[in-house]
Amino acid sequence: MSHLDPSDRALPHGEQELLRRAYGLSSDAESQALYRDWAKTYDRTMLDGLQYQSPMLVADRLAALMPGRDGAVLDIGCGTGLAGRELAARGFAVIDGVDISPEMMAVAREHGSYRDLVCADLNAPLPWADGAYQGAICCGTFTSGHVRAHCLDEIVRVLAAGAAFAFTVKLEVWESFGFKGKLAQLQASGVLDLLALDKDCLYANSPEADGMFCSVRRLCATAA
Repeated sequence: MSHLDPSDRALPHGEQELLRRAYGLSSDAESQALYRDWAKTYDRTMLDGLQYQSPMLVADRLAALMPGRDGAVLDIGCGTGLAGRELAARGFAVIDGVDISPEMMAVAREHGSYRDLVCADLNAPLPWADGAYQGAICCGTFTSGHVRAHCLDEIVRVLAAGAAFAFTVKLEVWESFGFKGKLAQLQASGVLDLLALDKDCLYANSPEADGMFCSVRRLCATAA
């Protein structure tokens, strides 16, 4: 049994039920309803209840690739802003966030880490110009019941040449949602330089690695 299990007895009953719903998502409407209901308690569930360490680990990876902290960074699937807070703590000055849930972003806004927060669907074109960002981070979005790997084309489009992108993919969807194949395609076509793929624990007390931690750099070629 993985640590992030819908029947985790360490969580209050109401939070267990939200976790069960997260595992059963099958549409954008269900995602929006879940995160509307979960927004106020999400941080407590993830940090205190489940010891979620991915935001810290992914922020460390991006920081290692961006020694300068002045470039604009996009937090993809920012939710309540866990990754944005980690970036701000590491000295990143300009952080924007995008998420499908306005309720989750309302919580993120309270912490003051973001320049701008935009409600958008990662399955659709993103509302930024080509090359708008010098870096990007994504934590907890490429998982069960969420977007597939086709969204990487739009993410890559809004990255400037040389921009770094650090993100996680839940291991159980790494191949089935197309992330392994899509990254190989983008690398082969000269769009991305694949810097690191590391299996690690998304949660501090996971009994085994359950996430793929990815670090890439945008090259000059145009995404297919």
